[in-house]
Amino acid sequence: MKRYWRLARTDPTWFAQRVREEAETRAVSARRRVRREADAAVRTAAARAGLDHASRNGPTAIADYFAVLDGRTLNLHVPGPGQNGPVEVVFTRLGQEHRAAAERSADGSVSATVVLGADLDGGVPLTPGRWKVALSYGTAGGDRRLRLLADAPTITDPGGPTVTSPPCAETGARFVPEISPTGLWALRVAAPEPSAEVTRLALTLSRFDVEVRFAGVTPPPQAALRFQARGGAAFTVPATSANGVFGARVPLAEMVREGQAGEVVWNVMAVIPDHAPLRVGRHLHDVRDPRRTLRVPQRTIAVDAATLVRVRTYYTGNGDLALACSPGARSTEVPL
Repeated sequence: MKRYWRLARTDPTWFAQRVREEAETRAVSARRRVRREADAAVRTAAARAGLDHASRNGPTAIADYFAVLDGRTLNLHVPGPGQNGPVEVVFTRLGQEHRAAAERSADGSVSATVVLGADLDGGVPLTPGRWKVALSYGTAGGDRRLRLLADAPTITDPGGPTVTSPPCAETGARFVPEISPTGLWALRVAAPEPSAEVTRLALTLSRFDVEVRFAGVTPPPQAALRFQARGGAAFTVPATSANGVFGARVPLAEMVREGQAGEVVWNVMAVIPDHAPLRVGRHLHDVRDPRRTLRVPQRTIAVDAATLVRVRTYYTGNGDLALACSPGARSTEVPL
């Protein structure tokens, strides 16, 4: 603690930046916690009123496990409903219907692992909206459907370093399990939000390259990366593309001239035609706190024979990429 305060006195700019970053992270966590608690309270009240109604209106089976893993794979388990014949998972919404294979165990229980999303190989093409989920058994008299009943009135968040319903890491779409007011399982599908995702940060002793890909937007024919100082200058660098990935070199020499007085924090924006600039970062993941989890080593880079730049790269609480740059010790010797 003494060392921390000693650093705060010797470098007040660094200390102020750390305070702002910590405040930002805590504010994001507080908003998420309030939203989760409010949603849970509403679902609990609605479920208590509707569970009896669900069981009185058609056959049901309790699914003791119903979750979307890795943002795109539905896993469910129904313990022994006692039906015969082949079984499938059925998704229905507004007259649309999609089916996926399920497996029956020797004890009669049913399990299924279903890839979701039309953009993925073999994925079920669920469009945005709320989809009902049921099991369909093939019998001699036709299909017999069992709607899936939750074994608890609400979905609990176990906490921990990961979130319960992350976006798909490939497409950005969200497939969120929900419990209806009548206690039945459903899937809410949300279209991907436009995003510029970091695919690679290449830091060497002499350069810093950033590579990104786009999700939730039409693949652009061209792009550029804009490095915007907080409250200061901006530099835009055209990006080169290969296989849908756009890369650009960070203009450290220009950026360090803007920070002669100390550390300057730069935001990174992706500029594409016919679209508002997008914050570059890592948003398609299941990490609850990107700032603490997605760490990037600090590096000192020689931009020319006599200039060093200290680069502290990090992700904010929202997953946005930030570059904190400050001039390093200057050298008068020409490197070998």
